[in-house]
Amino acid sequence: MSGYVTDTPYTWGFYGELSPVYLNFISALNGQGPRPLDDGFTYCELGCGNGVSVNILAELFPQGQFTGIDLMGEHIEAAAGIAGDAGLNNAVFQELDFNDLTEADLPPFDFITLHGVYSWIDPDAREALRAFLKSNLKDGGIAYVSYDTLPGWAAIAPLRDLVLDHTKDTAGDTRTKAQAGLDFLQFLKDNKAGYFADNPPAAAFVDEIAKHDMTYVAHEFFGEAVKPYYFHQVATEMRSAGLNYSGSAIPHLNFVDLAAPAEFHDLLKKSATRIEFETHGDFIRNQRFRKDVFVKGGKNLAEAEQADILMDTPFGLACALDQFNRTVMFGDVELNYAADLFGNVLEHLAAGAKRGRDLAEMDDLKSYGPELVMDAIRFLTAGGQVLPFAAKTTAPGEAALTADRYELIGEVNLSHLKKRLLTQPAIGLAGGSAGIGIEVAMADALFALCSVESNRDGVADWAFNRLLESGREMVVEGGNEAQALAEAVDKFRASRLAKFLELGILAPAS
Repeated sequence: MSGYVTDTPYTWGFYGELSPVYLNFISALNGQGPRPLDDGFTYCELGCGNGVSVNILAELFPQGQFTGIDLMGEHIEAAAGIAGDAGLNNAVFQELDFNDLTEADLPPFDFITLHGVYSWIDPDAREALRAFLKSNLKDGGIAYVSYDTLPGWAAIAPLRDLVLDHTKDTAGDTRTKAQAGLDFLQFLKDNKAGYFADNPPAAAFVDEIAKHDMTYVAHEFFGEAVKPYYFHQVATEMRSAGLNYSGSAIPHLNFVDLAAPAEFHDLLKKSATRIEFETHGDFIRNQRFRKDVFVKGGKNLAEAEQADILMDTPFGLACALDQFNRTVMFGDVELNYAADLFGNVLEHLAAGAKRGRDLAEMDDLKSYGPELVMDAIRFLTAGGQVLPFAAKTTAPGEAALTADRYELIGEVNLSHLKKRLLTQPAIGLAGGSAGIGIEVAMADALFALCSVESNRDGVADWAFNRLLESGREMVVEGGNEAQALAEAVDKFRASRLAKFLELGILAPAS
């Protein structure tokens, strides 16, 4: 693919919205039929990078057949290495240029996903990709396409041009140039260059991107083909492949009341088409990145069918109840979960993931009726703290929470921790009991691993040794690292251990 960055490997991130369970939920939420999962399905990620998402999903769904495709041999080697370590026989990886997709011997797929790459590849590769979607996505199949978008990128695009020009004679690989370019942008911003004074989103973007790994910055800024697109352009291109827009994998954007401030609700409700609705919304929000779900043909659900599917979906908390944020901001729109109905639903979910139907039958929720209970669940998912699960779960009891030692569940988790421990801020892990993948803070991953390697009293010491071996250290006031680690371990046990146990990342050692 012409112009794609190939001298710098991409980051090791897990993207939960690529899960077939999540894509089915978004599809059903917007009135299209989900893909059946129980009896087997096929799944392909184009631009799979290091294969983090594909490998986690392959472990979670052994009945599925997963294919990861990427241009970079280094990515494919890393992805296949994880699959080999984990003994996965349902995940394969191929080094392949998108321009050669239709010539490859690949099966039809229920799901095809692309995270970010659509706005990073040249026109010929995009055309080849659409031809592949047209020929290899099954009827009723679901595609996920995320990309840099306009109008949000309008104030940022000149920064990319400036960085490319500033670093054209800089020696070194793209990662080195990315750091030099970012340093230059920060110098201009910090010294109040007029462009940043007149374009606050550009200044905010520099602050935001500085928090990312330089490998991300390299791919975002230095690919020759990088280009943002309006939603209507991508939607039109997808229609040429037989795909229709279903909804947004950014969950709150599927709700008129949450997609924009109140003064724009009438405008959005009067939109003649979903394309118009999305286009207006992007300008109202100054949208910079989209995560779109498309379906190929597919069945439009009757209202009763849609209700049944959503009511039969298990939903669970992604965090501990005492960490749940009761007020969520979506730009200028505030969503408050203060109502008793939300509180009652959350209390039940804190005891484990449950189907909407199960919740509606709870004694303290029966009086609301199934429709209102389901509406509450929908709005809870909008905030990203309640997620669709593949299975119901049970919160751990006191014996599990106070076990002396734990075991790590899942070979992919073990391989990820072996290869990536303390190399990045967060790490993707598979929750086998819930059937979901989740990114967890690296400190939590460290304490979870040390809870496997040591008995309860020795976890802090093991964590200290792990930090020492990796050449990392904790910076604490007074320099008492041992005490700081002990306190951090206690905090992990109080706030995160229960979720690791519920999701099926850890279990008490037998």
